[in-house]
Amino acid sequence: MTQPPAAGPTPPPGPGWSGADEIHDGLPPAPAEPQAGGRRVRRGLLVAGATAGVLVLGGTGYAVASYVSGGGAQPEEVLPADTLAVVKLDLDPAAGQKMAVSSLLDRFPSLTSGEDDADLRERLVAPLLADNEWGLTYDRDVEPWLGNRMAVAAVPDPGSEAGVAPVVVLAVTDEDAMTERLGAVTDRGFAFAVRDDFVLLGQTQELVDRLAASGSTLDEDADHAEDVDALDGDQVAVAWADLAALQDLLPMAQTGVGLGDQQLSGRVVLGVHAEDDALEVEGLARGTAPAPTTAGSEPTQLVGDLPADTVAALSVSGLGEALTTSWATLQEGGIPPEFQEQIDALGLDLPDDLGTVLGTDLAVAVTGDLAVPSFGARVLTDDPQRATEVLDGLVGDLGLPVAVLPLDDGYVLASDQPLADALTADGGLGDTEAFRAAVVDADDAGAVGFVDLGTLIDQVVAEGGDDATQAQEFSALRALGFSASTTDDGGRFVLRITTR
Repeated sequence: MTQPPAAGPTPPPGPGWSGADEIHDGLPPAPAEPQAGGRRVRRGLLVAGATAGVLVLGGTGYAVASYVSGGGAQPEEVLPADTLAVVKLDLDPAAGQKMAVSSLLDRFPSLTSGEDDADLRERLVAPLLADNEWGLTYDRDVEPWLGNRMAVAAVPDPGSEAGVAPVVVLAVTDEDAMTERLGAVTDRGFAFAVRDDFVLLGQTQELVDRLAASGSTLDEDADHAEDVDALDGDQVAVAWADLAALQDLLPMAQTGVGLGDQQLSGRVVLGVHAEDDALEVEGLARGTAPAPTTAGSEPTQLVGDLPADTVAALSVSGLGEALTTSWATLQEGGIPPEFQEQIDALGLDLPDDLGTVLGTDLAVAVTGDLAVPSFGARVLTDDPQRATEVLDGLVGDLGLPVAVLPLDDGYVLASDQPLADALTADGGLGDTEAFRAAVVDADDAGAVGFVDLGTLIDQVVAEGGDDATQAQEFSALRALGFSASTTDDGGRFVLRITTR
C-alpha cells in the first residue's frame, strides 16, 4: 500500500491527507373451496454507506451492473488490517456478474423502466440527503465524485468509550469535487480523509487520519482473504466479521445476551452472487465447528419425500435432541410459575416429551392455495407411541382441527385426510425442477426451506384486483430455497431465489 507522503511545504493530497486541513466551512375433511435532529443528520453519509451494504444483502442491490470495466481497487485495500467487520457493495463487479445481473433484470421489465433506470447510487443516497441541514444534494454534491464501490466497517477505536467506531469508505472519481463539497461541512461533527482512490468518512478527524495512515490493510490479512476466497464464485457484495475480536470489544458480546456462558468465536463471511436465472446468498462460519447436539448437524432425510405440490416446506434434523439439551439452560434461569402450571396440567414430562415429539428429523409442509391452505408434518422419532400419546392429548385439550397418525418410525400430523395420506407416501418434492434449482446440496443439509413462489404468485394473479397487478410484476420469480449444513470448519448457509 502507498504510505503517507512526507511532510513538506505543500503536501499533495494522498494517504493521510484530510480535507479539514485545507477547508473548514378425528381427521376433518379436506378444506372447502374458498369463496369468490442534529446527530441524526450529521451521520447521514455514514448511514448512506451502511444502507448500501444492508440493501444489497436484502435484495435491492441486485439492480446493478450498467458498467463494463470491472477490476480496480477495493475498500479492503484502504481499511486497516485490524478491521472488526465490513460490508462491501461493488457496483462494478467482474464481467460475469455484470452479464448475469443484466440477464436477471431483463426478466423484470417493469422494475427497470422509467424512473427506476436511475443509478443505484442515486437511489440509495439521494433519499438520505433529503432536507439535510448541510444543504447537500446528491446531484450537485455527491454524484460528481462518487465511484462504484463503497463499504461500511467497524474498526477499533481505543480513544472512544465503546472501543469501536464506524467508518464509511467510498470510491472517489473526482477528488477535487469531493474535497470542495465535503470540506464545507467538516466543522459540523463530520470528518474525512483521503487514501488512494477512496475517501474515509468518520465522526472524528483523529480517527480517519489514523486509518488513512495505517501501515497494514485488511486485504493483507490472511483470515479475511481466505474467508472471502472460500465463497463460491465472484460476488456483488460481501460482508465479513471477526466474531472473536468483536467479543473482546463489544459490551453486548461480553455479556453474551441470549448465549448463556457461550462466547463468540471464529469468523463469518457472507457473499451475494448473481447467476443468469438466480440470486444467491452464501454464508460461511469459519473456525466455529458446531457441537454434536446442534440442530441440523446431521442431514435431514424427509423434505425430499414431501408432496410434490408443496408450496412451502421446512425440514430440520436433530431438533428434539438440541432442544432437550438446551432445556437445562432454561431451568437454570427459572421456569415461570404460570408456564410450569400449564406443563403440569397437560401431563407433560419435560424435556423428554419435547425431545420425543420433535424427534430426530422433522419436516413441515403447506399445500393448497392461499385462501384455504393445508398444514402437515412428518416426524421421525425413537418413541412413536409416546409421541402420539402426547400429541393426542395436546390436540384434544387445545381443540386443534388436526389429528395424529402413528407410523412405525414416527408419526404424521395433518389438518385433513388427503394431506395425511400424502405425507405417508413418497411425494417427490425433491425431484421437482423448482426444488432442485432453489435448494443447494439438499442431500447433505441439516436444515432445508423451500417456497414455490411461482405457484403463489400465479394464485394471486388469478384472483385479480390490485394485488394481482402488483404480483404480475414479479411473475418471473420461480422459487426460494435455503439449506444449512455443517462443515469441518463450521457451517454453510445458502439462500437462492430463482426465476422462470
